[in-house]
Amino acid sequence: MSRKILRDLLSIEDARTLFKGVKVRTHIVFIPIERSTGRVLAEDVVSTIDVPGFDKSLRDGYAVRSEDVASAGDAPVSLKLVGFSPVGRPPQYSVGKMEAVEVATGGPIPDGADAVVMVEDTELNGDTVLVKTSVKAGKFLILAGSDISKNTCLLSRGLTIGAREVGVLAAIGMREVAVNTMKVGIISTGNELTMPGTSLQPGMVYDTNSYSLYAAATKLGVDTIAYGLIKDDQDTVSGVVKKAIGECDIVLTSGSTSAGPDDFMYDIIEEQGNVLAHGLNFKPGKPVILGMINKIPIVALPGHPTSSLTVFYEFILPLIRRSLDAPMAKKQTLTAVLGEDVISGTRHELLAVRLENGVVFSTSRSSAAITTLAYADGFIEIPADVPMVKKGMEVVVSFFDDAFK
Repeated sequence: MSRKILRDLLSIEDARTLFKGVKVRTHIVFIPIERSTGRVLAEDVVSTIDVPGFDKSLRDGYAVRSEDVASAGDAPVSLKLVGFSPVGRPPQYSVGKMEAVEVATGGPIPDGADAVVMVEDTELNGDTVLVKTSVKAGKFLILAGSDISKNTCLLSRGLTIGAREVGVLAAIGMREVAVNTMKVGIISTGNELTMPGTSLQPGMVYDTNSYSLYAAATKLGVDTIAYGLIKDDQDTVSGVVKKAIGECDIVLTSGSTSAGPDDFMYDIIEEQGNVLAHGLNFKPGKPVILGMINKIPIVALPGHPTSSLTVFYEFILPLIRRSLDAPMAKKQTLTAVLGEDVISGTRHELLAVRLENGVVFSTSRSSAAITTLAYADGFIEIPADVPMVKKGMEVVVSFFDDAFK
């Protein structure tokens, strides 16, 4: 196996352009609404009913004709009680001149009534209701269709479903909802990796990447398949890659992407498909491979956790969201003062930082550090032609969105 030296590194701008040209196939599936949070709507949701479907009461009290109690503010008005309209049943009575029907909160309003008098403003004596205050038409009523009207488009295609949207879907009687999805395969390679929950032997480390990548992808509303820990054996990894390509719409691997004698991911992708790029002029995340196998994108990420996740959020997250037709979140930024000198080098860098009282400090230890991103509030961009930024300089902090943290 020949080494693939990373000499012709792709600039971050060219890498963004290259990833924008990649297409990931998607699928429409129907899932129960209670499992739809975080998913992306595949079609507009149009209500087939009015909500509420009937006029109902906002208070416990009496349904009346407002004209009958117009003078109740000056002197109490006596109305004949003709019945009760409970919750969950159609009204059994109607309200005629100088009549009233008792109603519970949420109960249907009987025909003839146009307002509700609260029970606190009345006095009941047998079948006579003494009304002590006047009410205007519509008082304490929710009219049919006032919340949601039939044939109204409530939720638009491409929307990410949250708890409030689930409530809307339930309110119009939907049991399942159509969402856009894709299958994302995750392969983690390395002889040194051990599964969390098992004993850690000398020289071994717990696998981080497959779990963080799985969580990051799942949060984007896709179906994620983890292929487990694969030892550094080219034939074995090649077989798993081939299996994942046959089952998934995009495949992510971590490890074996650099230029060492055991870094064979380039050869596997080249054997099974085409390598589109190998190496980014980008920090952290230089040894990245983008390829296509049988029209399925495969992105080989670095084994270092900070590099792997940074590349995911900079390039793969936008790719997935574009493919799902989901809107891109607008980056929230803040101008602040750098609290220390930062030496960057010659690669475009996304430096993880934390904010303390308007002052910015780096959280970056190394691309191999697990906690760099966990302790960060956002990042600053340092261009490749800026080898150093000095303490006291103004910098623009881009905050991590909810998917990043």
